[in-house]
Amino acid sequence: MGTELVGGREAWVIDGEPRPGFVPQMKESKFLPKFRGRVWIDKSDLQLSKLDVECLDTISWGLFLARFHKGSRFMLEQIRVNEEVWLPRQLTAKIDVRLALLKNFNVDVEQTFRDYKKFRATARIVGVGEVKP
Repeated sequence: MGTELVGGREAWVIDGEPRPGFVPQMKESKFLPKFRGRVWIDKSDLQLSKLDVECLDTISWGLFLARFHKGSRFMLEQIRVNEEVWLPRQLTAKIDVRLALLKNFNVDVEQTFRDYKKFRATARIVGVGEVKP
């Protein structure tokens, strides 16, 4: 575990690699040995500031429903807004997938989120019969 700056803030960096011979006990985690990743945790807020996950081998869902191919990658970076809340800053994905043995998709997505605005609103809950003009 090391440290790096993410968005100008200091973060711990944690790498995750599949352990050779690992056999998941839960059905929901059977795909974990086919991924590696790196997470950045903000030191001050203990929040996820960045996530980078890569597919190491072809993964199939259902018998023929979908197959994600080796090299597919997902990255999410978050930023603290107004010193109050963590929100997405950037999302990047490179996905190579085949659906129902019929169609291959190579998708490269990069989405940047910015210009967050803080809004205030007031509301009053009124019971039935209390409505007055």
